[in-house]
Amino acid sequence: MPLMISMIKKRLSGSLLILSAAVFLTVFSACSGSGYRLDLIRSDCGWGYDILVNKKLYIHQPYMPAVEGQQPFHDKRSARKTGKLVIRKLKNHKIPSVTKKELKDILDD
Repeated sequence: MPLMISMIKKRLSGSLLILSAAVFLTVFSACSGSGYRLDLIRSDCGWGYDILVNKKLYIHQPYMPAVEGQQPFHDKRSARKTGKLVIRKLKNHKIPSVTKKELKDILDD
């Protein structure tokens, strides 16, 4: 009986180790392989951006965030810099919102 319990424990330990490794590899590959892409888009009389994750639309931002009303970015450069900021936040597992100060810093740069 003790020999049987010992064999069962070894099999369970081995199975748990394999399962843990499989879960780790799945999570790691999903995180490292996730592709972020920034696409600039025309919006009204200006620019906006789309952020795609693994080729799927994740954020559609046709107007400047943190600004009242629907105001597009005046130029591609500002839309690009804001989109890149949002992607940086996503990669760092932060909320991808943009504050008025961050937007002002981008627009004043």
